[in-house]
Amino acid sequence: MDIETKYLVVDLETTGTKWKQGDRIIQFAATLVEKDHLTQQYNFLINPKQPISERISELTNLTNDQLAQQPPFAFYAPKIQALLQDVVFVAHNVNFDWPFLQDALRAAGYAVPNIAAIDTVQLAQILLPQAPSFKLSDLTRYLNIEHDQPHQADSDAAATAQLFLYLKQCLQHLPVLTLKTLQRFSGGLLRQTGDFIDSISEQMQNQPAVLAADLVEVHHLILKRPTRSSHSLPQASKFPLSLAKKKQLLGPKIELRPQQMKMMNFVYRKTITQTPLALIDAPTGMGKTLGYLLPLSYAVDQGQVVVIATSTKLLQQQLLQEALPILNHLRQHHYSAVTISSPYNYLDLDNFYFWLFHAPIRRSTAIVKMRLLVWLTQTETGNLNELNLTNYDNDFFKLIRSNGHRQQSQFHEYEFWQRRQRQVAQSDFIITNQAYLLRSLNTKIWSDSAILVVDEASSLLNHSLQLHACLTIGVLKTALKKTSDLLYQNRVTLRDFFATNQLAAWTHDDLSSLQAAFDTFTQQLAIFQADLSSHYLKKLVPLDQRQKPITLALNPEQILPLTLQRLEKLARSLQSILLKLSKLFDLYEAIQPNTPIIINRIIYQLRTEYSTLVYQERQIEDLLASGSIWRTHTSWILQQTQYHNWDSLSLCTQLFDQSNYLTALQEQFSCCLFIGGTLAYHHSFQNFQQQLGLTQPLDRQQKLILKRDFALETRLQVYVAEHIPPPRAQADYEQQLTQCLWEILKSQSGKVLILFNSLTTIQTVVSYLATTNLANQWEFLVQGNGSNARLQKRFALGRQVVLFATQSFGEGVNLAPHALKLVIITHLPFDALDDPLVQAKSDFWRRQHLNPFTVESLPTATRRLKQQVGRLIRTPEDRGVLLFLDSRIANTRYGQQMYRELGLPKYQVFNSNAAIVQQLKMFL
Repeated sequence: MDIETKYLVVDLETTGTKWKQGDRIIQFAATLVEKDHLTQQYNFLINPKQPISERISELTNLTNDQLAQQPPFAFYAPKIQALLQDVVFVAHNVNFDWPFLQDALRAAGYAVPNIAAIDTVQLAQILLPQAPSFKLSDLTRYLNIEHDQPHQADSDAAATAQLFLYLKQCLQHLPVLTLKTLQRFSGGLLRQTGDFIDSISEQMQNQPAVLAADLVEVHHLILKRPTRSSHSLPQASKFPLSLAKKKQLLGPKIELRPQQMKMMNFVYRKTITQTPLALIDAPTGMGKTLGYLLPLSYAVDQGQVVVIATSTKLLQQQLLQEALPILNHLRQHHYSAVTISSPYNYLDLDNFYFWLFHAPIRRSTAIVKMRLLVWLTQTETGNLNELNLTNYDNDFFKLIRSNGHRQQSQFHEYEFWQRRQRQVAQSDFIITNQAYLLRSLNTKIWSDSAILVVDEASSLLNHSLQLHACLTIGVLKTALKKTSDLLYQNRVTLRDFFATNQLAAWTHDDLSSLQAAFDTFTQQLAIFQADLSSHYLKKLVPLDQRQKPITLALNPEQILPLTLQRLEKLARSLQSILLKLSKLFDLYEAIQPNTPIIINRIIYQLRTEYSTLVYQERQIEDLLASGSIWRTHTSWILQQTQYHNWDSLSLCTQLFDQSNYLTALQEQFSCCLFIGGTLAYHHSFQNFQQQLGLTQPLDRQQKLILKRDFALETRLQVYVAEHIPPPRAQADYEQQLTQCLWEILKSQSGKVLILFNSLTTIQTVVSYLATTNLANQWEFLVQGNGSNARLQKRFALGRQVVLFATQSFGEGVNLAPHALKLVIITHLPFDALDDPLVQAKSDFWRRQHLNPFTVESLPTATRRLKQQVGRLIRTPEDRGVLLFLDSRIANTRYGQQMYRELGLPKYQVFNSNAAIVQQLKMFL
């Protein structure tokens, strides 16, 4: 392939996906690309000599009557065959279009030209590593490529041709060294896609190799050149306390909101007085982010550092990319900011470079490696979440993630995690997530004098219904057995290799020592499993409950000292194994890179299992550590998926409140501000403090409850469907729910958010709706299919899109500014009563002589509803409908109490799907 090569970009519309089962082509479209220009377009409608389904008709906008008047495929076959001469075939998902077209040509009696074929899906996966999706319609929106009629072959072919040219340009702009490295893995790509990359690489090697100024070569990898951050120089500034001063600062573009101004003054005073802890309830849509950022910037002017802990990684990015640039513009000053999360999220360059060439070559791993190589020329953070992958849980990613403990690296200051730590030490604003903040309090990463803002602080309450440290015995045993087998089966190879090397030796005695450690650990693990089974499962689980998966909550007084002693022995024994394995890895690193492929493969497999063992050892340590704090607010959760299978056991911790963390936070930071839209309940912080375990008294001066600055009556309508049965009240509940959603979506357009209490219910509903014609009208996004960040980006990009999610999705995030008009709540967001974690938490409240429903269940569900209302109306310009498909909000005393707490306009009750649809049409 060279500059003279012609590319025929093809898209087919068909009656179905399987030629051998009788599916046929109904539209052939192609765009010819010559010398980087779209020169010719072809579009043939084809009579498939069979009726097309309603679904295909709606998808393609083609009708049976329309196709019946067209010639059959045989009529166009000679022209299509002629078009395929001396070209390279290009398609988005080439392994569908090209084989299908070949079958059609052969069936018509025409030979298939022997030509190369390229897949733009794989090219996009490699060259657009941060794209939220690789569907053609998503990519064209992402790149602003004109694509007005998706699923019509002529529109798809033209859009794919433009995408192909864009991707070709991306290849041509890559550094030569990156292109050369890509060539090493291109053989694993579909058809001749790899040849295309090779040809571009060879062409570019003839050009002058000038590296762009924003790139740097480090040990044969091309990286984005790091930008240095530094603290702002202290400057004289005076916070504008008066309304007039604020108006002068904010200018005409920022609307002055009385409640936001009140919040700014409150935050400023708390930072000046170094208040240890203050609480702020700020309704969604009142501008709380700017409400704390602006006054905090004046603290930064005096040399302070601000740490902001959000509830999600998605919110971290929103703060960095949207809120802080507004602050910089208002203050006419650049405040340095950095996001940080667990080191596990960052790429370890040293490990990546090594395993780039030493890991076994697999097709799935090859494309990941190529994608990462391109991403390294773009990323400034090295945070793997930027890749928007649906699954990071494979062996290769386990090996290339940072563990946060690297001391030496051939990449030195370019290692992402170490670089991120240095940036934290030099930044004005540090943005993290609450989970990492709480886990890292015993590290030195946070400045002692920093101000802490916990944004969406009500998320801290969710930690009490989550498992924390979790020892999974089956995973541990499997990794241990694989490690033992690898060492024994390869003992001669390993011994001979190290024996011939003068730098290091690994002998039979080393192997024997490891095997003895394996045997000791196995015996101790069996004793510990027997202990869990005999002392807890057999005694506490009734016979009739042993045929299904077991989850058993153990109160502190139920844990025997002997169990803790055996767990302690298990930890020491596992640490001994890890120490001996690390010696082997040290020897290997001392003599590589001149090692045989077989040795590299063995070490690769051993390190994969080693990473699992290290993780499980940390879980044991965390379980043991919980013994020092659990007397009042911790329990163990013992789980077993199969009663007679000890290897299905797992042991986890559950924290009932955050009191220990709260103490540590106040010791670490000079001032702590807890902010959120759902902290107050019944116009008080009492319940929030109670659930959080905050026992210290706070006077009125440390609390602020704000109101919404605009009325909702003209902007929001609330509907209640009284005819839908309460969840689980009838056997056909899901069927009635799905029918209602089908009728509503059939009549709507734009963006819709539908909220559930269960991922299982989501799958049931979506599975049915996907079989209807709605699947052609709407793009379905389903929580669990990809990261939340990826779903949020696709939701924002989509034109006709419905998001099926649980009640917690998108907490605090502006999902689609001004575009989301309808939020449907299918189920009041109470936790499942049969959830053992909920039951354990309820027992905790009862031991304190409190009612779990009034202390936790009802306030928590009310907070979740408040969050979802916030997804819909965020500014005075927004307009929308909140639809309850759970009539308990109107028909029960607790439901009415929840509704009063929401502060919404009076709801309207409907008794049929048709009535709801009609009212939606009138208002929206």
